[in-house]
Amino acid sequence: MAYRSREEIFASILDTTGSGAGITRSKIMFGSYLTYAQVVEYSKILIQRGLLEYDPIDRTYKTTPSGFTFMQLQNELNQMIKT
Repeated sequence: MAYRSREEIFASILDTTGSGAGITRSKIMFGSYLTYAQVVEYSKILIQRGLLEYDPIDRTYKTTPSGFTFMQLQNELNQMIKT
């Protein structure tokens, strides 16, 4: 797999978690092609920045409205770079 920037990994995690009922850490690993250690590291950063929320009862993650805004801006930036 090609090198991905930190922002691309953030967007991948946020896209994988999406909205809805939430998603477990292992599903984030498989959906974003990351190791356990990477998911732990990046999810902590995303939670601190308010882009991801964690439900300790269900042990699931969910993208916040700010996270969706980040994903939208990341997609727009990628479109501008590709052109």
